[in-house]
Amino acid sequence: MMRTSRTFRGRIQEALTRRDVLKLGGAAVLGTTAGPFVWTSAKGQTFDWKRFRGKELFIMLAKHPWPEEMVKWIPEFEELTGMKAKYEMLPDQQQRQKNVIQFTAGDPGTDAFYSSLHVEKKRFWKAGWYEPLNAYLQNRSLTNPDFDWNDFTEGARTTAAQPDGTISAIPCFMDALILFYRKDIFQANGLKPPKTMAEMEELAKKLHNPPQLYGIVYRGLKNANAATWDGMLYNFGGDILTKDGKANLNSKEAIATTEYYARLLRNYGPPGVVAFNWYECSSAFSQGQIAMYYDGVNFANILEDKEKAKTAGKVGYVIFPRGPGGQYAATFTPGMAISRLSRNKEAAWYFVQWSTSKKNYVCQLVAGVGVPRVSAWSAPEVQAKRKYPQDWYEAYLESLKVGRLGVPEIVGVTEYRDIIGVAIEKAIEGADVRTVLNQAQRDFQDLLDKTEKA
Repeated sequence: MMRTSRTFRGRIQEALTRRDVLKLGGAAVLGTTAGPFVWTSAKGQTFDWKRFRGKELFIMLAKHPWPEEMVKWIPEFEELTGMKAKYEMLPDQQQRQKNVIQFTAGDPGTDAFYSSLHVEKKRFWKAGWYEPLNAYLQNRSLTNPDFDWNDFTEGARTTAAQPDGTISAIPCFMDALILFYRKDIFQANGLKPPKTMAEMEELAKKLHNPPQLYGIVYRGLKNANAATWDGMLYNFGGDILTKDGKANLNSKEAIATTEYYARLLRNYGPPGVVAFNWYECSSAFSQGQIAMYYDGVNFANILEDKEKAKTAGKVGYVIFPRGPGGQYAATFTPGMAISRLSRNKEAAWYFVQWSTSKKNYVCQLVAGVGVPRVSAWSAPEVQAKRKYPQDWYEAYLESLKVGRLGVPEIVGVTEYRDIIGVAIEKAIEGADVRTVLNQAQRDFQDLLDKTEKA
């Protein structure tokens, strides 16, 4: 056990001490050891977990592995602080919509919330819905001295900050899109996981045997499908925006990406895939219906659930295959934020710092959720209680090395996702790819003209 632990730590350290990984947000282990997992303040400081005893908080969350793990420990928060924390957890698109409705109406009912920074960061900042966190982090009476903002990776801290340096959220986890595959089926057929996107298509065709087994699955549903499409676009050598910030959705790379994306789902995906978000994709794969699945690395906890998943112990993990334009991985970093409308901002900060603490991030990583705290990766608990096989860690870390932001940082991210998402849906259903992308190009440029003015 000790030798395995040292080997694992060595691999992590070797993979994550490179400067480029830090810039991308990789969880680098730079010889930092995990701090003591005890809720105490340093001697002589005035921080007190019981300061807001009796307060009641409301937390708005999205259904995702990180919040699902975190809420299990809320009784510990309540015992620690003497506060009550109620929460609502909705599918991510519905949660984002509800946030916008409540904040637009000036509703102070939400104190802290899970923020999909890749969608909300710029829009919520411009709307004034984020409570800036810089002053809280610098206030020794409000922040546990063990919190340590610099324990978060450089990439995660950058993602959580606005162009002017305002910190809008505390990073929850780092997600990278990878390829899951049924290693038992591959082994039984003498196959190896794909190294190129061309090989991935060949394998999807070879293993496609409906209705018993479908070759591949990823998101078909509009809006949701933008994230996985963007990741493929990078590997075809394309980008969402031109260098001067114009729409770039009908480039030859975008056309090739959409043709590939639609063709695989149409020919080798399950019935009804045009309506699949990650929930449906994960469910179909975990129930043994799919040979390969492309989505976020942190969904492994669904696929490895020994009580619910038929795939537990049968999943292989690899970095998403190389395309004609290179090998990249779309990455995403959500965070916990405080509503500027809240009447309990300081108490809400206690919940945010608790939920993103060193202790909880060790617990998250043990549970199989990749986190952006450096110290968590070298914690003894992580070495001793690894949930997933070695290839999960390798796929995760290798993906962070070649990570790119999964969607553009623009105000109208949601509208962009709708625009390209509709085009992708139509392409899956058989529409002419050039026609739908030309329409998406016009609509996206109109959006940029309206929302991205200086």
